[in-house]
Amino acid sequence: MRSQFLTLLCVLTFLSCTLGLFDSVVSFSKTRAVAETSYVKRKPDAEERRNQPKQYFEDRAATGEQPMPGDPDEIRLLAVAQFFYSLITLVGAILMFQLRRVGFWVYIAGIAVGLLLPVVLVGFGALNTSFGVFFSIIFAGLYWLNLKDMH
Repeated sequence: MRSQFLTLLCVLTFLSCTLGLFDSVVSFSKTRAVAETSYVKRKPDAEERRNQPKQYFEDRAATGEQPMPGDPDEIRLLAVAQFFYSLITLVGAILMFQLRRVGFWVYIAGIAVGLLLPVVLVGFGALNTSFGVFFSIIFAGLYWLNLKDMH
């Protein structure tokens, strides 16, 4: 039987991976719009937010301090890396949700892809935009605590 903690971890991973897959597909298919997005640092109040149109690509960096790279080729490469990272970790989470221990190792492989592929494709500057991978490392530790529940 799956613990509530493991269920919660898996559901959070499902949500995160789904968002990552969606974001990578949008970034890959709308590369020009992402590349043309300027970094705007602002704190609008509630009234201004209601009156402004939604801007999906604005301030897309994980930390909010660095804008996405402006080079379309770099954006596409990072989108590919994010897609594979999200897909592999999602498969691992699905397997762990089914209480299959191999899912943990698939999840670890996804983290390795998420850390190494952006660096291989773009260089070490890509680590600025892959901050979510570091949360996956924390989740890997939490999943490791639940390995005894898996077969």
